Amino acid sequence: MSADEPIHEHTASRDPIRAYVQQLAAELDGCDVALRHDALIDAEVHLRSAVRAGATADRAIADYGAPAEIARAYRESTGAGPSLAAGASTPPPGAPPDAAAQRGFGSIPIIGVWAQPAAWGGLLYFGALGFALALFYFIWVVTLGSLALGTMPLIIGPPLLVLLLASVRGLSLFEGKVVELLLRVRMPRRTQPVAGLEGVSFWKRIGCWLRDVRSWMSLGYLVGIFPVSTLLFTVTITLVALSAWLLAAPVFYALDMPIAQAAPGDGFVLESFLGVNSDGKIFLTGATVAPVFLMGLALMTGTLWLMRGLGFVYGRVVQAIQVARPQ
Repeated sequence: MSADEPIHEHTASRDPIRAYVQQLAAELDGCDVALRHDALIDAEVHLRSAVRAGATADRAIADYGAPAEIARAYRESTGAGPSLAAGASTPPPGAPPDAAAQRGFGSIPIIGVWAQPAAWGGLLYFGALGFALALFYFIWVVTLGSLALGTMPLIIGPPLLVLLLASVRGLSLFEGKVVELLLRVRMPRRTQPVAGLEGVSFWKRIGCWLRDVRSWMSLGYLVGIFPVSTLLFTVTITLVALSAWLLAAPVFYALDMPIAQAAPGDGFVLESFLGVNSDGKIFLTGATVAPVFLMGLALMTGTLWLMRGLGFVYGRVVQAIQVARPQ
C-alpha cells in the first residue's frame, strides 16, 4: 500500500507508521506534488528503517518529528526536506523556478522571455538534448528488451528482463532531473521502494519487479517519449533556423550576399521588393533589411514563448508520471 492510499482507522491503529504518513500527507495538501511525493517516501523509508534497526514505531515517530513540523520544514525548504532527521536528498542547483528571472528585464511583457531561463532551457531541451536522450532511451530499451525476450527460455532471460525494468526506472529518474534543470518544473528525487524486496531470495526479487506496475510504466514512458521528442525537435529546429535566417538580414546586406535564387519569370515581381541581378540572385535592399530583421525578432520571441509553454506542459506531464503510485 502506498502512502497516498486511504487508510482505515483499524489499519492505522495496527500500523502507526501508516497513520503518521497519512497525517503528513494531509499536512502537505496544496504543496507541489513532487515535493509531497518525496516527503511521504522520505518519512516512510526513514521510519521503517528505524524500526528494522530495533526502535519501536512510537520512538521512531517521536524522533522524526510531528507531521506539522515536518510539513513546514518541506514547505520552507527548496524541497530537500529535513535532511538531518530523515536523510532526505539534496535538490540540484537551480531546481526551483528562478525568481530573479521575474525581475528586471525578465518581467517586461512579451520581450522579457529573452531573459527567462525556462525559455532557453526549453529551447536547449527540445532542440537538442531531449531528442538525443530520447533516442538513447529508445535504443537501450529496444536492444535490451529484444535480448531479454529472445533469451527468455534460458536462465539468463529473466535476469535480463529484471535488469531492463530496473534500468528504465533509473533512466526515468535521470530524465526527470534533466527536465527539472532545463524546464524548471520540480521533479521527485526519490523513487517509491518496491514492496517485498527486503530480505527475499533472488527469484522472489524478480517476481517483485515483474509485478510492480511502476516498472512497466517507466518502460512505456521511455519508449513513448521518442516520437514526441522527434516531433518537438523538428518543430524547434525549423523555427530556430528560420528565425536565425531572418535575424541575419543585416549581415546579408552588409556583405552583399544573395539570400536566394529567383526562379524563371519571378525576377520582375521580386524587383519591386528586393534586388535581383542578371543571374537571378536575390539580394536585400536597404528598405527591406529592417522589416526582415524585425520579422526574425518577432518569430524568435514567439519561439521562446512556445518553448516556455511547451516546457511547462511537458514538465508537468513528466512530473505526473513520476509521482504516480499505481496499486
